[in-house]
Amino acid sequence: MIIVGHRGARHEAPENTVEGFTYAQANGCQHFELDIQLSSDFELMVFHDDTLVRTTGTRGKLSRADSQSLKKMDARRNTPGWITPCTIPSLQDVINNAPHAQHWQFEVKADSRHRLGILANKLDNFIAINALKDHVTVTSSDRWFLQLMQQQNRIIELGYVAEWRFPNPVETAIKLGCSYLCLNASLATAKRIAAAKAHNMHVSVWTVNDKNKMKELEGIGVDSVITDTPTFALKVFKNK
Repeated sequence: MIIVGHRGARHEAPENTVEGFTYAQANGCQHFELDIQLSSDFELMVFHDDTLVRTTGTRGKLSRADSQSLKKMDARRNTPGWITPCTIPSLQDVINNAPHAQHWQFEVKADSRHRLGILANKLDNFIAINALKDHVTVTSSDRWFLQLMQQQNRIIELGYVAEWRFPNPVETAIKLGCSYLCLNASLATAKRIAAAKAHNMHVSVWTVNDKNKMKELEGIGVDSVITDTPTFALKVFKNK
């Protein structure tokens, strides 16, 4: 079972921050999931929510703030006890500070089609410049965006993020040419996983923090679990 750090190590360190990824990597995690959005000046930023308030205390949307302003915001508000400030990073900041990562799931969040078109071009160039082709899967729940990425660059590996039973997750992933199926844990049935595996898809399940659930998912063929507590999860599978 591959352990994937959710937004770095969401319950262990400030999520989607350089500090979170370096903390997780220092504790043995080498596979990560993160969230990508565009700033108002079209920079690739690592952030989950549509609005800034939950992690920074700042009102407003990330898409309406420029990258330099975002990099000055302290994004550790939802991580009590973390001593040092942690700013909202660019995607380049994260990659530069986690050089030993073996694989990334870059989840692209919802946005307007105009901005997603810009994001697709920038992400394509980013992957090429940083030689990440063999170390990244671009994922999203936005089917239009995944279609665009497939048309733009068929070499980049894609993953469909499925939260609901409809549309059919496996059939949708197949139609979109995805090699990854990223399932909400509530959708991770043996039948659905077997259907995905029959089409040679990697099945990644989110978000799983309970050790018994992790072992159950391993038993029905799940390839990786995305977890808020990667340090704990790695110990669980090391001590099996």
